Amino acid sequence: MPEMMRSARIYGVGEMGVEEIERHSIQAPDEVLIRIHACGVCPSDLRAYTGTRGGRAYPFTPGHEWAGEIVEVGPAVEGWKVGDRVAPSWRVMCGTCYYCVRGLHNYCENIGRYRPRGGFCEYGASVQQALYRIPENLSFVQAAFAEPLACIINGNRWTMINYGDDVVVIGAGPIGLMHMQLARHSGARVIVSEMNAERLAKAKALGADEVINPGEVDAVQAVKDLTNGYGANAVIVAVGNRRAEEQALDMAAIGASVNYFAGTYPPTTFPLDPNVVHYKQIRLTGSHDYTPMDFYSALLFMSQGAVKVEELISHELPLAQVKEGFDIVAAQQGLKVMVRTDQ
Repeated sequence: MPEMMRSARIYGVGEMGVEEIERHSIQAPDEVLIRIHACGVCPSDLRAYTGTRGGRAYPFTPGHEWAGEIVEVGPAVEGWKVGDRVAPSWRVMCGTCYYCVRGLHNYCENIGRYRPRGGFCEYGASVQQALYRIPENLSFVQAAFAEPLACIINGNRWTMINYGDDVVVIGAGPIGLMHMQLARHSGARVIVSEMNAERLAKAKALGADEVINPGEVDAVQAVKDLTNGYGANAVIVAVGNRRAEEQALDMAAIGASVNYFAGTYPPTTFPLDPNVVHYKQIRLTGSHDYTPMDFYSALLFMSQGAVKVEELISHELPLAQVKEGFDIVAAQQGLKVMVRTDQ
């Protein structure tokens, strides 16, 4: 096994490259070493690259949507062996704190983040508790979608979508398109609102029942027209946009759920009339991250074909071109960018 490995590094805002660093290794008896094969570019990685979200010390290796193959196991590891294909969660929950015992594992007070978090490199270490087995019919690239899809499953649960609901998904990026597929799997009729014509076409191809371009029509009125004047039973805002968050409340029917799934960076605010929530009896919620069951379910949904992630990939690049991949996402081109760290 080599002593060094290639790793992407973000040096500062807009500054990124690939360099040789010391290969990650097992540091605890319950860890495994993984040869990483694929990692997806996530908006949270992008914010550190573009500087829209601070709090990170440079330089660092980004990436947490990754999948690979175990190449070494620690002496205390049980149930895993060299050659097993895995998608690791980037966080480990204690299961006993105030939030964990209430099912809010994503807010664990004792959350442990295994070394290293960065997935845009050739090798990564993980504690065995964070490992999830990749179904045989999924590729490494598909399995790397487990983390974002797990977040969407958590958002779906908080939105409380019912069979027969009319659901609006605002935003048809990779996140919005996975939301759309999951909502349809729940038995809902889904309306997608998106200004990019290519993404609208992709939404329709993946099963959206109706599509709306708010750059061409009044999106709120279009939703009302498509729902016999009632509005949507659930609205999911899958884009960090102030106008979209305002529109969601206007699109919502009486008794609807509105989920602000996407964060807004830089942070923003907008005036909210409490009477709209009060008299329309709206359930206004956010959702953040995922629970262990959500991560497991994500792999299951993909394996069963309920959510088709391979259709979302617009670019698949080798590790040497990782900066190009980040620039593509920053320019809002294509859809999902996946990096093959084994190439």
